[in-house]
Amino acid sequence: MNITFLIGNGFDRNLGLDTTYSDFVSHYKTSTPKTETLGKFHEYIKDNEELWSAAEIAMGEYTNQFEKGSAETFSECHTDFCEQLALYLKGQMSRIDYDESKESILKAFAKLNQLVQIFPTQEREILNTVYKNRIGEQITFNFICFNYTDTLDQCLSLVKKAPTILGSHRYGNQVLNHSIGQICHVHGTVDKEMVFGVNDDSQICKLDVFDCEDGDLYKNMLIKIQANASFLENTDTKAAQIIQNSQLIYVYGMSIGDTDKLWWNRICEWLTANSSRHLIVQKYSMPIKSVIPIGYQRAERKARREITRHSSLAEDKKSNIETRIHITGENIFSDITEIAKDIDYKSKKYLTVLDQIRAEEKELDPV
Repeated sequence: MNITFLIGNGFDRNLGLDTTYSDFVSHYKTSTPKTETLGKFHEYIKDNEELWSAAEIAMGEYTNQFEKGSAETFSECHTDFCEQLALYLKGQMSRIDYDESKESILKAFAKLNQLVQIFPTQEREILNTVYKNRIGEQITFNFICFNYTDTLDQCLSLVKKAPTILGSHRYGNQVLNHSIGQICHVHGTVDKEMVFGVNDDSQICKLDVFDCEDGDLYKNMLIKIQANASFLENTDTKAAQIIQNSQLIYVYGMSIGDTDKLWWNRICEWLTANSSRHLIVQKYSMPIKSVIPIGYQRAERKARREITRHSSLAEDKKSNIETRIHITGENIFSDITEIAKDIDYKSKKYLTVLDQIRAEEKELDPV
């Protein structure tokens, strides 16, 4: 049985890292631009900082500031933003001491065997049928990570060294051990094949920017699925196959946004293809259940619709799969909340990385 986790930036934020686009933009706008083109880019960001909290959408809109055929100039801004983002995230990544937090990490990932326990009785029984239908199979936990950081990889590395924490179950005379399966960084990492951009052409304000020699190459870097394809690593295909082979999908720390609607559409199609498949979505801002939980129930319904609106399914099919989308406000990784070191005085390693970043910037601009 394959259980797949889709992991978003909420995972890193839960750890205590400052990894939102707003966090990075606050850093980026204070850095020294190396060219006149980048200087204008910085000024634009300063004048429209709120827009850049959704930086991928903002980058698509920034094409409106360029003349037809000026893809190379636009790409200078796109490339610099991504390179500086990678350096910034490396600094954030270094704030975690995994050896020091090992016990908390193992405790958190041991809860992968308790995914359905938080739901009400009737909903829990429905989800348990997924497990019962595959009782004769080993449980494998796969991960599709939308983050550029290696925080998930570092945690899973510790889990692999202590595999018994993932548990096991008995089937007849067999004991089936649960395990970690595939880990796929669908948007690349801070070290290679970073994918930063929009979902499709409709999110690019001025397409004629790319009407020039090699314009298709520059445009490919801005559209996620095309950027992935251009790297020739079949990352998109691998991730899509992981989804297709899953019986249960758990979404953690992801906003249901337009720049990733390709994935929400795929998940809706995955649900439609087999009525025994179920989706669990963790929502950070769910209201507290009161004695009359109408507010919570409305929030659940809204969250389900956020996902299905990204699909091209007919309305009746959307309603059908919404019954198999389960919403929770519980944080399965609560045991590793705020394990990141404070950057001001606790993490010498973080300061060392900052020094390395400054040295690299100086090397790029020795003046």
